[in-house]
Amino acid sequence: MQRQAIGGVRTLGARFRLKYAAKRSKRRGIANKPGTSGGGGQRDVTLRTKPAPLLACLRTRTVWVLTLCSFALLTLIMSPSRGHAQALVTVSVAPVCGQPIDGFGTTAPAKHGGEGWLHELYYGDLGASLLRVDLTPRFRAPVSDYAYNSPWFHGAPPLPGPDGNNVRSYRDGDDYSRTWSGRSAPIAVMGPDIEQNVRQFDYVAKDIAAIGSLAREGARRARRTPGKGERAREDDAFRLLGSLWSPAPWLKRSSGETFTGSGDVMPKSGTPWPFVWSGNFAGGVLDTSDQPRALFDDGTGPTSALTQFARGTAAYVLGFQRAFQVRLYALSLQNELNFETFYNSCSYPQASGYLAALKALRRELDRSPELAGIALMGPEDLLGSDAYALWQFGRAPGVHKNLQYLAAVAQDPEASRALSFFAVHAYSSDGVHSAGNDEQQWRWWRDGWRSAPAAGLPADVKGARAYGKKSWMTEMSGEPNVWSPAQGAALGDSALGLALKVHRALTTGAQSAWLYWQLLDGKKASGETLTDDKLRARSPKYVAFKHYARFIRPGACVSEVTIDNGPELHASAYQQRAGNVASTTLVLLNTSSTPKDVELRGLTSDKRGLLTVYTSHEAALWQKSSLFIRGKVARLALPARSLLTVLASEPRLRTQAVRK
Repeated sequence: MQRQAIGGVRTLGARFRLKYAAKRSKRRGIANKPGTSGGGGQRDVTLRTKPAPLLACLRTRTVWVLTLCSFALLTLIMSPSRGHAQALVTVSVAPVCGQPIDGFGTTAPAKHGGEGWLHELYYGDLGASLLRVDLTPRFRAPVSDYAYNSPWFHGAPPLPGPDGNNVRSYRDGDDYSRTWSGRSAPIAVMGPDIEQNVRQFDYVAKDIAAIGSLAREGARRARRTPGKGERAREDDAFRLLGSLWSPAPWLKRSSGETFTGSGDVMPKSGTPWPFVWSGNFAGGVLDTSDQPRALFDDGTGPTSALTQFARGTAAYVLGFQRAFQVRLYALSLQNELNFETFYNSCSYPQASGYLAALKALRRELDRSPELAGIALMGPEDLLGSDAYALWQFGRAPGVHKNLQYLAAVAQDPEASRALSFFAVHAYSSDGVHSAGNDEQQWRWWRDGWRSAPAAGLPADVKGARAYGKKSWMTEMSGEPNVWSPAQGAALGDSALGLALKVHRALTTGAQSAWLYWQLLDGKKASGETLTDDKLRARSPKYVAFKHYARFIRPGACVSEVTIDNGPELHASAYQQRAGNVASTTLVLLNTSSTPKDVELRGLTSDKRGLLTVYTSHEAALWQKSSLFIRGKVARLALPARSLLTVLASEPRLRTQAVRK
């Protein structure tokens, strides 16, 4: 017998609704018909075929017969669907605690960041507990005048500029301030007094203020005192993290590489890095030689670019914290650290340069009581598309990658103490397309390898897990905003594929946090965003992310899940505690084009009860329903290409204190 789904899932709460409907019918002297509302604000369960014995049973007004009817109906509901012949899939959750979960979020959008509706969407509806902000330093005038003396629509100079390439190129700090287009761009020298240094930065620009407003709201909600009748929640922690896309431009030198690409107002191909384009500090390499230079005389004598970098970063972070009443949880000294591009960027092609900057910054942060508690994370490199992307590009010395940075940090005691935990971006080697669904890349990141997977690579390389530090996935994007992939497209090119990438990162990749690139950007939802100001909570990609972010709270841990006879079914479970209540959140992902009958085990020790279910599929997003437990087992049917979040809670903690 077929049954109509509630919110896309056949649920067993129908037993109660039919029973209560029958009682009301008895009091009113009317017969309750199958398919009419059973109350409770839930959608109806309709029996498409109505066996005569069941109809007669439902019309009987005696209590004992009604009870027998309820069990008969329950048996019908719990039986697997006969609309499609396939074996029952069993999903079992074990109360074993794996890596901790710190939360979910995105990079802060500059558009709408100061508006209340976005605050509620991000923190209230989505349930985001992490926010990543761009901490590329923004300087006050006269340093920033005329887009740092670069050609742009301000007309001084007009595009394409004296060099005809839409940018102002320079070789190093000395060359940065040479006379160009009739002006010499000034620089800001950081002295030993951090309070004086803070005054050289701008925190009132519109985009900075919008980002700061969203950060401040997250901190406010985390500090909020529960209202009357509310229970204090232990899972509402808010963590703010920042990344530098580039240090101050005059601290960089040439990398020897050139820009490739072109466009109407874009830099011209062949332009050497670094350069200033539309006020962006594009490309180049941080000068980590630590050689004092007269250019950086702070009044006590020459200082190095490395010292200036550490002082400037610390001062900008301190000013940001004060301007928006927030505290940074973690900081990455460089976003995608060997990826030169036309927007703010900087390269650290060798691990030695990265370690020098890491140690200098840690020492500078520790000098300030307001900054000493900030953790440093990194290296925020790209996950890549092959084993080379996880170790090195090119022949020695080549360009170091991911696991080679981790190995170098581990070999330097000061650097190892400075880097609190790891961070990676789930992009392929081009920095545009997602690699988040690549299980092999995640396994290599997590565990490394014991034999060289490709020619020229070392035979024995440790993965991130070997160093005893947690790892966060701090950026990914690239999917069209559709629930299912277009015909002929890969699963990854969809919201359903985005959900699978979250699953891969948290399970195979053993990540403790997951952040998308942007929530929105002021344009129509695209490959770079989860939603827009029109769709808001109705966007497919947003909803897919919400299935994880809303209910898997900070402090949860990843549980063991086994699936029997479930091809194209993916499941992950998370156990957590809020007050005296222990809960399990199970996320089920059916990537198949056919429905699946599923039996759930291990969600709770209660023999009977109700689970809460949120279901999304092509026809309907984020539908809430209930699922009945009988004998510690629950059964449901997953629609084709669907995503479900199942919530179970009980008043005692079941999780075993075992960390894998």
